[in-house]
Amino acid sequence: MTKLAHVFMSVAIAGLSTLAVAKDVATVNGKGITEEDFKKAVDQLGPQAEMVKTNPQVRQQFLDHMIERSLLADQAKGTNVEDSDRFKSLVETAKRDILAQLYLEKYIAEQTTEPKLKEYFEKNKKKFQEKEIKAVHILFEEKQKAEAEKVLAEINKKNNFEEMEKKYATDPNGSKGGDLNWFKAGRMVPEFEKAAFATDKGKVYPKLVKTQFGYHIIKIADVRGGETIKFEDKKPEIEQDIRMNARNDVVKSLRDKAQVKVDEPTLTGLKF
Repeated sequence: MTKLAHVFMSVAIAGLSTLAVAKDVATVNGKGITEEDFKKAVDQLGPQAEMVKTNPQVRQQFLDHMIERSLLADQAKGTNVEDSDRFKSLVETAKRDILAQLYLEKYIAEQTTEPKLKEYFEKNKKKFQEKEIKAVHILFEEKQKAEAEKVLAEINKKNNFEEMEKKYATDPNGSKGGDLNWFKAGRMVPEFEKAAFATDKGKVYPKLVKTQFGYHIIKIADVRGGETIKFEDKKPEIEQDIRMNARNDVVKSLRDKAQVKVDEPTLTGLKF
């Protein structure tokens, strides 16, 4: 056997091996719904795809949906549905929507390449360098000021904020609080914000902070931003920014170049 023949034989065997392990998730009247068919259908769901991927019950429900659609579509082929004006109209509408969606996906992909992300970061560095803090607090009602002072004194003495937060943030008598997650300047009430931004990472503000909500004991869990911010730290946020703006940007650009005229009286006077 020649060397070339050996190559062809290897390819053929590899192909047969692939066919041997390929599986159908279901068959409908002898026609298989392959794993690849199923995965492609799931990916077309967009954000809802994650539910199918992670929840076995939802996955089964989605497969049932595919089976039902396949049965109904096969049944329709024996009728004149495909010749109807409504079918043709729906096909044209679907084609238009699919084209629009695929173009938008392509546009977003082009705008979210690594060089584009870095370019966006450099142009908007001030926005991303803005200092953010992650605060945890314990909140007491105004009538509980004395108790709040007692708790803060113990925290300042024993450095046991986490213990006190766990105890008082779930207190049934009205005390509450907990993790406030990340926030920038301008997001919290002034009194709280002034104290929070004046406190170093890992430290508890040494005094009670009074706001319209009551008395707060504040600890700064983490700090990010400022002059030391790196592209890698903000990459997901940059990509999210671009994705959020991409559709509006491309549509505005297209409308600016197009001749679009809306007949308001006709639109308003439509009868359904």
